Amino acid sequence: MSKFERHGKKGESYYVYPHKHCQKCGQMIEESSNYCPECYKELKEKKEKKKSKKSRGTDELENKQDT
Repeated sequence: MSKFERHGKKGESYYVYPHKHCQKCGQMIEESSNYCPECYKELKEKKEKKKSKKSRGTDELENKQDT
C-alpha cells in the first residue's frame, strides 16, 4: 500500500497530485526534489561560502609552512 492509498478518498472529483514539501520552508514541491528552488539556492550559496572559507584557511597554513 502506497502512502497515497492509506487515506480514504473524499470523492471522485477530489484528487491530490503526489508531491512533497520543502524541508526548509514547507512549500509544495515535486517528488524528485528535497528543497524548493529558493531554499536550494540559499543552501548552495551557504555551502560555497563555507567551502571558500575552508580553502582560504588551508592556503594560509601552507604559506606559513613555506616560510
